Amino acid sequence: MAETDSPGGAAMASTPVPDGYTEAAGATVAEALAAACASAGIDAAAAEVEVLSAGSSSVPGERLSGTAARVRVRALPPEAPVALHFLRGLLERLGIVASVTAGRPRVAAVPPPLGAPPGPATLLEIEGEDLGALIGWRGEGLRALQTVVNLGLGREESGRPRVIVDIAHYRRRREEAVEALARRWAARVRGTGQRVTLDPMSPYERRAVHLALAGDPGVRTESTGEDGERRVTIHPTGVASPRDAEEPPWARPERGRPPSGGGSWGGGHP
Repeated sequence: MAETDSPGGAAMASTPVPDGYTEAAGATVAEALAAACASAGIDAAAAEVEVLSAGSSSVPGERLSGTAARVRVRALPPEAPVALHFLRGLLERLGIVASVTAGRPRVAAVPPPLGAPPGPATLLEIEGEDLGALIGWRGEGLRALQTVVNLGLGREESGRPRVIVDIAHYRRRREEAVEALARRWAARVRGTGQRVTLDPMSPYERRAVHLALAGDPGVRTESTGEDGERRVTIHPTGVASPRDAEEPPWARPERGRPPSGGGSWGGGHP
């Protein structure tokens, strides 16, 4: 449905968009949010909200009209409000001053394992000052916090955490770094025709590697090992193509080392 922005008027008609989102415009962000939630049939407290534009006011005496505010909303998983309340209470008891918001994880295309409950996972994002200690060494504190949240909500029994916790976008940055690393090593595998086994990774880092290389016809990925030693191997699927190789500048002939400040996911060996 086409829309005409009129900044001084009421909220505009909303337009459904793909994959569960609903967009709406209005004179203010609050009006746009109310319109989007009404169209989607959800309460604002149970919505994942993305502000696409805060809008602007018209300028009196000038031929400059204002622009409408625009937001995008999507219903949160049903367990999100309970998870939010639990984590906020936990942080308060720990004496940690931080804000917590709910959404859905970026890596959402990974199919759940057998026995996992249906439905999307919930992402709880923690923002605040001086949260490094909560993240811990190589994210150990973050993983421990996520385990506590899922145990407290009874999600661990399902075989896969339904609630994902991130702190100051640490998880997202790690996933992006792992994806970039995986593509560089995939280029090396295509160029040399030799498999590469990366160092042990956490489950979400391994998923990031599998997803990053899922569409690469020149390689395939496989997870092996047990518990803390579980790692990903990148195998070639065809003959070596040296022109495709993009050797990481920090790679050695038989074993790579992560860039400065890298974690346990950085290395690889044929």
